[in-house]
Amino acid sequence: MSEADSGQDQAVEETGDLRDKLQAMEKRLSKLRATRGQFHDAADRNAEQRNSIQSQYKEHREKLDTKLEEVREIRNEIKNHKERRNSIQSQMKELFGRQRSSRDSERKGRSVGAEYNKLNAEVKAIEERLETSGTIGLDKEKALVKQVKEMRKRLIELEPQLKTQELIKVDLDDIEGTIARMKQEADDAHKLMLEWVAKADEESKDLDELFSHRDFLKAEGDRYHEAFLAEKEKANEIHAKTVELMKQVTEVKGLIKAERDERKSWIDDHNASVVAEMQTAAESDEVADELVKSLLQQGNLSMGGTMDSDGPEEIQRSKRKPKQKRKRVTPWRKK
Repeated sequence: MSEADSGQDQAVEETGDLRDKLQAMEKRLSKLRATRGQFHDAADRNAEQRNSIQSQYKEHREKLDTKLEEVREIRNEIKNHKERRNSIQSQMKELFGRQRSSRDSERKGRSVGAEYNKLNAEVKAIEERLETSGTIGLDKEKALVKQVKEMRKRLIELEPQLKTQELIKVDLDDIEGTIARMKQEADDAHKLMLEWVAKADEESKDLDELFSHRDFLKAEGDRYHEAFLAEKEKANEIHAKTVELMKQVTEVKGLIKAERDERKSWIDDHNASVVAEMQTAAESDEVADELVKSLLQQGNLSMGGTMDSDGPEEIQRSKRKPKQKRKRVTPWRKK
């Protein structure tokens, strides 16, 4: 076997090894793609579950917001009735203070009235005595006149206090009526507040259930999202391995192509060489045939006789050496 043939066989063998390697790599690549697809499918399933729960969460959140608005309105009602009750009670405290003050004044007024009435009666009695009694001495009369004068002076001093007492009495009566009305209003406001508090307690139970379900949906959504991220991460890891293996596959394909191109170039060169050699051999045979034919035509060469110009001297016919059988070279065919 020639060196060229040996090189050709080695190249074919190396190409076969590369093809086996490529086939193994492509099988592994197919498995990686299938595994990556499984992780993608798992990620998609988790994403669908997450999106579905998020949609439920959104609807539930709207329901929760509506309920929270209702509860806020109830609490506002409680606040309003409580503030009204407290305001009325505060006004009532002021009235109670005025009432105590009026009663104190009334008690004082009673003593003023008693004094006024007593003085007034005494003045009338003394004056009547002075008018009707004829036995009163001059000194005694003067003393009684002086006493009446002082008593009238005191009466004049008591009159403004007596008028004030009359006004206090009227105001006291009004305060008591006002307090009674305000107490009823305060009781009504407190009653309404308690009714709204009861409603708030009922709504709080529903609200607790809504909050609990909201937390459950959020936890489930987070769980599926974490699962989605985990499967996505696995898919990305397999994808990275797939990309790296595809680079290696591309390199092996490049090597196979390079060897195939090299083998094709070698075969083309070899075949061209064979064709050239065959053409050279054919041209040599044609030249020899043409030379013999030309000598025969010129009479310089006779087949089996002598040449005329040789005279008596016999010239032996030159025997043509038999043609050496040429080795046939077969061109390489591309495998």
